Amino acid sequence: MRFWKNVSPISSILMAMLLSYCILTSISQISLFHVEGQRFEIVTFQDKKDKIIDEAHNLAKKLRGVQGEKIPNDYIVIMKEDFLSSVHSLADKAKSEGATVEHIFDHVYPGFTVKVPNDEVLQTIMQNPNVDYVQPDVKVKAFAQSLPSGVNRIDGDLSSTKSGDGSGSVNADIAILDTGIDLNHPDLNVYKQVTFVPGTSNANDDDGHGTAVAGVAAAKDNSQGVVGVAPGARLWAIKVLDNNGMGSSSDIIKGIDYVTEHADEIDVVNLSFGAVGKNDALHNAIIRSVEAGVTYAAAAGNEGMDASSVFPASYPEVIAVSAIVDIDGKCGGISSIATTAGKDDTFASFSNYGPVVDLAAPGVLVKTTTNGDSYMSFSGTSAATAHVSGAVALYKSEHSGESPSEILNALKSLGSNQNSQCDGNGHGYFSGDPDDNAEPLLYTASSYSTPDN
Repeated sequence: MRFWKNVSPISSILMAMLLSYCILTSISQISLFHVEGQRFEIVTFQDKKDKIIDEAHNLAKKLRGVQGEKIPNDYIVIMKEDFLSSVHSLADKAKSEGATVEHIFDHVYPGFTVKVPNDEVLQTIMQNPNVDYVQPDVKVKAFAQSLPSGVNRIDGDLSSTKSGDGSGSVNADIAILDTGIDLNHPDLNVYKQVTFVPGTSNANDDDGHGTAVAGVAAAKDNSQGVVGVAPGARLWAIKVLDNNGMGSSSDIIKGIDYVTEHADEIDVVNLSFGAVGKNDALHNAIIRSVEAGVTYAAAAGNEGMDASSVFPASYPEVIAVSAIVDIDGKCGGISSIATTAGKDDTFASFSNYGPVVDLAAPGVLVKTTTNGDSYMSFSGTSAATAHVSGAVALYKSEHSGESPSEILNALKSLGSNQNSQCDGNGHGYFSGDPDDNAEPLLYTASSYSTPDN
């Protein structure tokens, strides 16, 4: 029993099949010893051996590899496109064999998540001809740092909503897939809430990360606390991360499935989390959701590395966001205050970078909302991404028919670039980018302006 316990699922499946073959082969040898001349038996058993090996190879192809910290015995099962009706029946069969089914996907693709009691149940699932592939579930984490004047740096006060004048409000919907949102925070317009984290009954934030993200994106313009890039936008609190900022890719996919169900209402989704590696199931879910018209902004990550290996930021369908240091809300690097992430108007030392990054935004010491009707300073590419999500909502409120790719192109063309001359407000670039990508710096003003002296 100890031996089998330490063998991988696909290895144990192969062993079981080959053991069956060996038994059959030994029987055939006994038969041939007693009954000579029946050579057709050899062909029959050779055929069986070939069939067993072919089946094992097919099962091996169905079990897709994934990097990251795997959740023991948890798998994401993706059905073939034309077999939506088979999802519930296969899920019920798995439950009858002792498995636990957590989520069923109906909108991004047909599938479900399952915790299997043993490899035999996993083998039964993969043998179903309607199953496209199965992949292990993995953990992801919120991108935050304990280290945030961002709206001023992107000239949100000069945007169409004039963030900070006490009256702006944006008619758009932002989904925050995160640790939840403080549902009673007076500075946040929480419109709907749902949780997909086991053991929780609502999307009230039990960590603080989601509330911080929500405030950067959409804190109300009510002359108190802080103001967001898209002030007063309707916030959808979708809890997919637990009270430690950790979550499973399957919970996140269920959140994306929910977003896709409401694609005619939700304009943009903020993804301030991720992990290193490859995750086909999550990628395919985002592809389908973007095809339904939803824009996604994803944090590049805080490891100071090339984001090409980080998901979901590396997916070409999302807007990947890096972070810069901004101290005074103005371009030019004129503040003498330095942070552990770098000097004013420089690329944040913690921020991931690389060719997959689409936009940069302020991400150090950004003041925002936190749990308990309070406020805090917030740093990381999570904060930078929230600026972009707010900008997407702001843009979408004025260009309702634009597609996700059109929105990305518009934000990139409006952003500051290496040739932008500092105007004394927020329109100007930054220094210290560690690569040759030179992503535009987010800018939301309706037009460029020169400050009064």
